[in-house]
Amino acid sequence: MLKLFLSDLHVGDGTASDDFSFDEEFSLLLNRIDEADSKAELIILGDGLEILESNFVRNLGLVDFSVVCESLNGEVIEAIYEKHKLFFNCLKKFARKHKITYVVGNHDYYLVPNELLRSEFLKKIDSENVKIAPYYYDEKNGIFAQHGNQYDVSNSFVLTDKKKLIPPIGDYITRRVMNDFEPFLRSLNLPEEVVRDYDNVRPISHAVDWLKYITYLYKLPVDLTNAWKKSFSKAFQSEEAKSWIKVKFPYTYWMSDFFTQKSGWFDFGRKIVNFVDMIFKIKDTNYLKRRAEKLLNAQWNPQWKLSEKDMAGYTTKVPEVDYSNLKLILFGHNHQPGFYVIPTPKGVRYYANTGTWRPLVERSKGRFGGITFHKKVELNYVLVKEEKGEIIVENQLTSRIKLS
Repeated sequence: MLKLFLSDLHVGDGTASDDFSFDEEFSLLLNRIDEADSKAELIILGDGLEILESNFVRNLGLVDFSVVCESLNGEVIEAIYEKHKLFFNCLKKFARKHKITYVVGNHDYYLVPNELLRSEFLKKIDSENVKIAPYYYDEKNGIFAQHGNQYDVSNSFVLTDKKKLIPPIGDYITRRVMNDFEPFLRSLNLPEEVVRDYDNVRPISHAVDWLKYITYLYKLPVDLTNAWKKSFSKAFQSEEAKSWIKVKFPYTYWMSDFFTQKSGWFDFGRKIVNFVDMIFKIKDTNYLKRRAEKLLNAQWNPQWKLSEKDMAGYTTKVPEVDYSNLKLILFGHNHQPGFYVIPTPKGVRYYANTGTWRPLVERSKGRFGGITFHKKVELNYVLVKEEKGEIIVENQLTSRIKLS
């Protein structure tokens, strides 16, 4: 048994948000897996394709989420294919002998409601061994995997009491920034690499500091931070955003006006968010790890089992999981690879994050106590294999950085 889990490749159409330049590395990895085990499985754990930030979605403008879902066709898949033929061809070759499960994330979500997208993607790979799914579950070996955006406040769907599905605010914010702030950023004639870096700052709460850093570094005659705040605020002032906030935060949604309409209140709101983030860091926790801990202990705490809200937007069927045999949880989504030992009443179980193949721009300390940013690439994946009758989990990490 050999299973390869990876996620967040964000293979795109060659436009601004397509940072995937590892077609050859991906091909070599699949060849190695094929040589190691002729029955190996590949599980792409969400955001394999970059559809949300494609040129086709950008050109639709700030329309309703349902309009985006209905308007896309096979052309967006064809555009991605034309830029990454090697990626698709090695998937096609691998699928001749191996099972491939493509779990849908939030940047490729449109594959769920749009049959044209699904059929065009599957046609490119041309194999009955490929399945598009909302999650991956191996009951025999006790493995459950989702993309993970289901547990991210801004990127999860919301079900109302009347079972109405409210789309994620994160989708709308991304489209707003693509159509509002990014064109402004490009108008400043910054290096292409710098413009692309904006979307790769992690965690996203450091984006404001990055904008200040870029303004100083390139001596820009504009206030990038203020321009970004205005774009962000406009997103929250939309009717789509307000309906999401009202359902997600029914007792405090009225406060959103204070945090989005005036710059001063925006800063105050950001300080509150940063304070909460700081508390979580002190606790040494994160939301995906916390969810994994609950799932792995759901045998003893039934309220932590998967529910309808955890599947909202992806499927109406809640997976029937044998929690007594659940040993390993895998998520992607937050681009932060990791491997964690989770205590339970019956011994330790495990949570792994598949990380990303997208560049990461991270904040670090600069000279004289200031801040600076560095860029790196991590080609992350997780292997689950059987050796001498035991299941082995390996978190593989390849870091790549330019010395300057």
